[in-house]
Amino acid sequence: MLNVMRDNLKHLKWVLVVVALAMLGYLGSYFDPRVGRGAESSEWAARVDGQAISTQEFLQTARLQDDYYRRLLGAQYEPMKKNLKLGSQAIQSLVDRQLVLAEARSLGLAATKAEISKAILEDPNFKDPSGVFVGKERYQDYIGQNFDGGVPAYERRVGEDILAKEWLQVMTASARISPAEVEQAWRTRNVRAAVDYVFVPTSSVTFDTNVDAAARASWYASHADDYKRSESRKVRLVVVDRQAQVANAKVLDADVKADYDAHEAEYARPDQRRARHILFKLPAGGSDADKAAARAAAESVLKRAQNGEDFAAMARSLSQDPVSAAQGGELGWFARGAMVKAFDDAAFATAPGQFAPVVESEFGFHVIQVEEARAAGSTPLSDVADSIRHRLELQRAQDLAAAEAQRLAGQLKTAADLDALATKSGLKVEERLVSADDPATDLGPSPEFIRAVGALQPGQVSAPLGVARGLALVACVEIVPAAARPLAEVESQVTKDVLNDRGIQAARVAARRVAASPTLADGAKSMKLEVKKSGDLGAGGNLAGLGPVPELDTVLFAAGSAVGTKGSVAAQGGAIAFEITRHDTFDPAKFEADRAALREDLLRQRRDQLAQGLIENLRQSHTVEINQPLVDGVNG
Repeated sequence: MLNVMRDNLKHLKWVLVVVALAMLGYLGSYFDPRVGRGAESSEWAARVDGQAISTQEFLQTARLQDDYYRRLLGAQYEPMKKNLKLGSQAIQSLVDRQLVLAEARSLGLAATKAEISKAILEDPNFKDPSGVFVGKERYQDYIGQNFDGGVPAYERRVGEDILAKEWLQVMTASARISPAEVEQAWRTRNVRAAVDYVFVPTSSVTFDTNVDAAARASWYASHADDYKRSESRKVRLVVVDRQAQVANAKVLDADVKADYDAHEAEYARPDQRRARHILFKLPAGGSDADKAAARAAAESVLKRAQNGEDFAAMARSLSQDPVSAAQGGELGWFARGAMVKAFDDAAFATAPGQFAPVVESEFGFHVIQVEEARAAGSTPLSDVADSIRHRLELQRAQDLAAAEAQRLAGQLKTAADLDALATKSGLKVEERLVSADDPATDLGPSPEFIRAVGALQPGQVSAPLGVARGLALVACVEIVPAAARPLAEVESQVTKDVLNDRGIQAARVAARRVAASPTLADGAKSMKLEVKKSGDLGAGGNLAGLGPVPELDTVLFAAGSAVGTKGSVAAQGGAIAFEITRHDTFDPAKFEADRAALREDLLRQRRDQLAQGLIENLRQSHTVEINQPLVDGVNG
């Protein structure tokens, strides 16, 4: 199963999108599939609202990313490694996963037993060569031996992965891709053109820089649609803050013990070892001589370790496993079957405090120091009591916040009651506009919040609505119809727009003269400018230093354009004189064949972008602590 997971790593495209987060939580088991509640310890790499992410899980995730990038980049990996900051990537992905799962639960999302069963039955890792599920007994036997906490903990992890995906689907359900966007993307990827061009910046031409009131009024009147806002609700709201209820969420030692006992199976752990290693890798396609040299280096280091030399210091300077090297070769606790077989066998055959013989694996040659052994058993309550207590406090705080919000909602009959109720309850009233253009993203609301607020009429109040901090009670003051913003509100922007337009128009006049010259070089010379080559461009492509030039796009990919066509267009900060040097044609048949798959790909990207924005809002609304020295050590 682990080998299959490792082979599938090449399909992992990025780790900060929530789907990748769910996969990362699952694939983080690459070096130790027993990452569950039983793996918690007093060491932490990060804390989210006080809930710890263990150093062990962090190092496993960083090692997974190291393997992924090594496969992806090949020989380019080593010179790029420090810039990738694997430690920062790993800890951010784990923090984001924890935030997403907490937010999903606060919205009432949950993975059903049927969904978990379906995911397991459809998992190719649990199918025999004929594609049939291996059977309940073999499945339970494998998980029982290879996942800390056994089947309950494993299926909880599967449920979390499903929950993260459900959150993504719910929160990004509004994402849409229009037919025009699909065609534009296809053109960008498949249709090419090129130009020679001369950029005429506004700084090289003269124009009137005096913008008086009459000029602003005239511009505003003729461009009113540029300054429109969509229909919105002017609302006043109070938030019953979950965190403010924590002080009232009393959790007794007996409550912690009862929760621990209720989840006893999840704290079970198999026989474990804690070890350090020093790795000497085999170069891809290496010869027998290369292999002999790597083994000799490993044997030499083993002798130095047996003679008393500091193993951690040697690991930092010699090991070719960059993640563990930064930690002095430390691998943390792992159970039997977590590592590749040769490594596993050697570690469990070696007594604590001793060194194993040099081990050869698919990764190279390992020098292994076994530090401690831990017999099969259960993680003691003392090791996880703080984590359980904090989780129960947050759960109870959420329940208290919900009860308080419901109590207040019962007293809030109209919008006019809000101020008095807020004052009486010690809550702050916030006022804002909520619309499709500005959906109050800083609140971290759910789609339910946007829909509910959008349906309110003036004077109406909402039921308690979930937001990142807790629950909100929203009163609609008025509906603000779609309309242009008043000139006084946008006066500064109007002035900038007038000056920008004047400069571009002056630059266009100069660009037309350049394009009308016998050659672009002749026109450029007269203005002390230079002719540049665009290189191949797709629709929506960028010119170096200028970014996208929509007017040039329109000309380049128009049906009547051809090699040799000359002209001028506006550009950001000036204008361009150009001559087309390449012009492909659009192929409708090929586009139609690719259209459906391309649309799905674009929709996934749109959802990913939306998810990233939502996760960023979650980061801002929760308390996140990072063990920066530990992360910096892995960054290198």
